[in-house]
This record gives sequence, C-alpha cells and structure tokens, in this order.
Amino acid sequence: MARKPAHLELAGGKGLRQLLWERIHALEGGEFTLNEIVFGGESIDTARDYILALERATYLAVTQDSPPGKRRAKRWKLVRDNGAEAPRLRRDGGPVTMGLAQEQMWRTLRTLKGDTNARELSAYASTEHIPVSEVAAKDYLLHLFLASYLQRTAEGKGRGKGGTQARYRLISNTGPRPPMVQRTDAMYDPNLGAVVWIKPVNEETAFYGQ
Repeated sequence: MARKPAHLELAGGKGLRQLLWERIHALEGGEFTLNEIVFGGESIDTARDYILALERATYLAVTQDSPPGKRRAKRWKLVRDNGAEAPRLRRDGGPVTMGLAQEQMWRTLRTLKGDTNARELSAYASTEHIPVSEVAAKDYLLHLFLASYLQRTAEGKGRGKGGTQARYRLISNTGPRPPMVQRTDAMYDPNLGAVVWIKPVNEETAFYGQ
C-alpha cells in the first residue's frame, strides 16, 4: 500500500508511532501493556504492529509474555533508547531508510556555520550506509529555499562541470525533525505540524538558476 503524504499521516504534527514512542519514553523504564499506551480513537492494529517492530528491533524487551489461551496481557519495557525521535521501522524490525537522506541533510544544515552548495552538502551529509547524491542535495536545497528556510547567498552560473552552483544559508531552524519534500511537490514541517510550501502552478521557472 502506498504511503500517504506526511501531513496526512502526521495528524496534529505527530503520527501514531511518534505518539506511542513518546508515551513509552515518558515511562522512564516502566513496564506497559498495549492497552495502556493506546488511547480511544487510535488504531490498535497499527499500534500493535509498531510495538512488535520495536520488540524485533530490540528497543523493547518482553517482561511478561501472553501464552496461547491465557488472558494475561503481554508487557514490554524500553531497553534501548533512541532519543526523542521514534525509530522508523518496518514490520520485521528493520530500519526504514526512506527519508533518511533528507534527515541527514537537515541535520548537517543545522550544524553548518556558513553557507553551502549541493556538492558540499552531498559530501557533508553522506554516510557509509546512507549516501546522499548531489542531485538529491540540489533538490532539497531548492525546496528549502522556496519554502523560505534558506537564504540564497550566491546565484548559480552555468551548468555542468564548468558551472558554479548556487549557495545557501539556513535562516529558519524550526527544530530537529527534517522538513520533508513530498511526492505532491510540497514541503511538510513536522516541527510545526504544517505544510509550509506547495508548488504554485506557475512555479516552473523558479527551478532554473540552481
């Protein structure tokens, strides 16, 4: 099943997985059952899938199992902390890599003291497991600029190896979670819980000069 745009998944700025993680994190090592951290109106099936994924990824340990035929509720305990951000996991407990490149670029932009261009950002943000292509860096910088997160400090000139890339500097640091470029050509900021930019119909010309 195709994923919904981020702003539809993150009702009120946070998805159910993030809310569950924050509730578990707030327990400070306390044990819990599924029903104790899922509130009315929330999907118990989605919550169960995520809790089991956290267990398979060894973020949670089972402290009380629920044998077949028994009414005793299964209990878990947080044993591996990921900080404030909920681990992004598949059902089998493996990490979800989609969006990690944007996360790495945003983290890099927040730590840079000066300006940067796509080639430099690609090099700074890449890791052994999650490489960031220059094309991806160029696209992310442009969308952040159009959404007013960046100031363009130098215009790009020419194209190809002989050209000079545009340079940008971060001027709106809204928080640690990366603003995300969506397939609908919009940008959603999970720190604000809002869509902060949607490409206008006549925006085509803005993509030149990068």
